Amino acid sequence: MKVIIAGGGVVGSFLARILHEKNEVTVIDQNKEKCALISTERGAVRTICEDACEPWVLEFAGIDDADLMVAVTGDDEDNLVISYLSKYEYDVPKVISRVNNPKNRWLFTPSWGVDVEVSTPDIIAKIIEEETTLGEVVTVMKLQASDVSLVEITLPDDASALGKPLSEVALPPETLIVTVVREDAMMVPKADTVLREGDKVLAVTNIQNKTDLESMLGHR
Repeated sequence: MKVIIAGGGVVGSFLARILHEKNEVTVIDQNKEKCALISTERGAVRTICEDACEPWVLEFAGIDDADLMVAVTGDDEDNLVISYLSKYEYDVPKVISRVNNPKNRWLFTPSWGVDVEVSTPDIIAKIIEEETTLGEVVTVMKLQASDVSLVEITLPDDASALGKPLSEVALPPETLIVTVVREDAMMVPKADTVLREGDKVLAVTNIQNKTDLESMLGHR
């Protein structure tokens, strides 16, 4: 599958890490340092240090035959422009877009080319609403018309992942750690984030991988 990721920040970088093993991945970001870091760490990931809102940049990235566009920049306007161009100018089959400001969520619809929108505040709200027991795996939401689910895992005291940085935790294929909630505080996950007992780990994964994810992050 050919994937283009617009935005090389924390989310874009993690997505590139997960997807590049089985897919052809290109990351677009204007920040030269981010592009250089992704190129160094990910190896097989192609990076383009340009503005993804420019049609010529998208064409250079190979959008004409892309299977998936993921717009995860830190700017909602940019994500909408990228989504619209991807869907209606280049007919990309699947477009996923990040919502940074919840007030803008109403714009992220198919009319703007968005097939799936992801809003972090809404994700956190779902976590707060859930009543879970220690170590339980909860499907917080099933992303629109796909087999990808957002799941929450609370780490028990005998979790095999305790004391390990995320970079050393073997995750199932097509799995992304979105956030870690510790003592009611949300943390943006990084490679050196060390997991602790009681952490609530929020992950995006293929629904078929839930059992494997539980065994990796749950009880020994």
